[in-house]
Amino acid sequence: MTSILIRFALAAVLCLAARSSAAAPALEKQNVKIAVGGKTLFYYLPLTLADRLGYFKDEGLEVEIGGSADFVSGAFEHTINMHARGIPAVGIALQSRYASIALGLSKARAAGYKSPKDLKGLKIGVTAPGSSTNFFVNALLAGEGLKPDDVAIIGVGASSNAVAAMKKGEIDGISNLDPVITKLERDRDIVIVADTRTAEGMKKYYGGEYAASCIYSTKEFVIGYGLDYAGLYRELPGIYALS
Repeated sequence: MTSILIRFALAAVLCLAARSSAAAPALEKQNVKIAVGGKTLFYYLPLTLADRLGYFKDEGLEVEIGGSADFVSGAFEHTINMHARGIPAVGIALQSRYASIALGLSKARAAGYKSPKDLKGLKIGVTAPGSSTNFFVNALLAGEGLKPDDVAIIGVGASSNAVAAMKKGEIDGISNLDPVITKLERDRDIVIVADTRTAEGMKKYYGGEYAASCIYSTKEFVIGYGLDYAGLYRELPGIYALS
């Protein structure tokens, strides 16, 4: 954990050193709302860093995180699903190249686990039904010829509620992200059986790196106010690349 914090601190220093001293241009629309499903997750750390370090303000933007939104900070696969439903969503800034999801089982369930086939009939906690953590479970099941309804998917959130659900035995396993997964793993409440937090894991389950966490909106909104929000394009990829 210490090494991770040092990397992010270094990233912040390097970003500050590289920033232009030019004044931010006048914008037609300065206020922007960004919805995020789990701000406490490391998955969304570039967004939190950009906000806390004042980078958006330096670009002349007043950014509010949460609530109804102009942009969403979420998994890139949601934009694909939205296109399938006739909603032209556009990703404008990448925040992560790893899915960063891990599936952990209780010690009792993990003892008999050999492959995703053994997930059949289990209660699996995810951040929310239809989320990227749910998609990961579905992908594991599909690889073994199983259907999504061969397990019981239960929304447990992405914070203390998720940890509590696993510790209380309300679920047999959990598909989630850090810091939730690391907390449960360190407390020895779970055994990791599938992990995409590493390059090896990404290659095994997805074939390699891919667009994971990103900032997206509708095509209409991006075209209408794209130049006003160029600060989003500049700041978030910079933090992502250095972190």
